[in-house]
Amino acid sequence: MTLHQLKTFEAVVKHLNITKAARAIRISQSSVSKQLRLLEEEYGVKFHLRIGRGIKLTEEGRLFWHVVAPILGQIEDVKKIFLLRVTEGQFHLLKVAGTTNVSVALLPEVLKAFTKTHPDVQPIFRTADSSTVEQMVLDSEVEIGLITNPSRRSQIALEPLWSQELVAAVSTKHPLARKGKVSLEELSKIPVLIRVGGRIAKELQRIGLKLNIVAECHSSEVVRAGVRAGLGLGFFFRDTIDHELKQRYLKPVEIPRLKEIDANCFIIYRKGAPLSTNAQDFLTLLRQWRGKPIREKNLERHRLSG
Repeated sequence: MTLHQLKTFEAVVKHLNITKAARAIRISQSSVSKQLRLLEEEYGVKFHLRIGRGIKLTEEGRLFWHVVAPILGQIEDVKKIFLLRVTEGQFHLLKVAGTTNVSVALLPEVLKAFTKTHPDVQPIFRTADSSTVEQMVLDSEVEIGLITNPSRRSQIALEPLWSQELVAAVSTKHPLARKGKVSLEELSKIPVLIRVGGRIAKELQRIGLKLNIVAECHSSEVVRAGVRAGLGLGFFFRDTIDHELKQRYLKPVEIPRLKEIDANCFIIYRKGAPLSTNAQDFLTLLRQWRGKPIREKNLERHRLSG
């Protein structure tokens, strides 16, 4: 799933017509159709149906739009804040990157605070998985990264930033919402939605939880939407579903051994490579930011496990 695909899908939702969507975003009709097809192939569902000269969204398409619309809104907010400003003086750049959860929960907020004290600096940030962010740092594409799944690369300096709780949750309409907790035996029979290849899946496997996985998704946003729709139970970093919990769309479910997992975030930068003055200031701001400290033993465990 790329930003280009999401913007294409947004145009299709707005116009409900391939031709009009193509004109609105200035690409060919075949390109619009291709991007829709790639999205549908990635998630294995049909998002739209052709009706005469127009189209209509399927139920899955409406659910997908409900999930991605806030993401596109956040991206537009970031653009408004961080678009390159034309000034008479010299304009400097600060390049950082982060994983999806960190980018949504922390980076925009910290970068906004940074620009208040550095008005002549243009922050640019990119989003990718932990391994890709590490490679960006090594390739000097960015100076600082924020990741949740660090490797053992000796060239990368690693600092703990925060530790947040991993929670299991279901829709408030789900039968488990009333019960509030399940045993490990019960867990093995409950339908579970999970993001494939993500940090959470690896940690659940590490502690040996037996899960009845009914849906493997390529995006945590799709997992969240499926859980909200009542399809089963999902595992999330608490910050990423804080809104759903407060609005009572989701309810946490207590599961034995889940507290053994620490959802940690780390600051990374390249060893031996001097940071720019702006990057040093941003690093200082990150160190002062909110979050409870990660225990040193957890940091050591990550270094050993990769």
